[in-house]
Amino acid sequence: MRPRIQLTETMRGQHHFVDPALGEPTDRPFSFRLVWGAELPVAMNPLDSRFMVFDATGTIDVDGLTDGGVPCEGTLRVDYLRERSIAYELDFALGDRRYRYSGKKVGIDLLRPIELVKTHTTCYGAIARDDGRVVSKSVAHFEPDELLPFLMSFRVALA
Repeated sequence: MRPRIQLTETMRGQHHFVDPALGEPTDRPFSFRLVWGAELPVAMNPLDSRFMVFDATGTIDVDGLTDGGVPCEGTLRVDYLRERSIAYELDFALGDRRYRYSGKKVGIDLLRPIELVKTHTTCYGAIARDDGRVVSKSVAHFEPDELLPFLMSFRVALA
């Protein structure tokens, strides 16, 4: 058994359809709530290919596309040094159709802590169908009122 860290994160924002078959391109509510984590020896080893890569499961709610929150799973990848980003890849299904949300917090510079208020809390994303067609674009935020629940969700357990 290895120690595993786990956190719960909620992001909320707006999305708009870019596929006119799905609806008008007006802003609509968008959110996801994830439990993400990884085995400590793997996630913290810079020589491992899964360094700072976390498994994620939760729900995603895309107004006009999903009927409330639907299950999703994927990864969260933290890359402070090369890409200066945090990337989310979340897969979910609606009937027989599969979708992927790809989101990124960009421009993260740990040497500029004031900018982290925006770069570490704003996620730009898109949802594509399994055939590659982009159906929606979004901007989601980690709201200040989520900071305490996020910190309180931190767990270390044996897996």
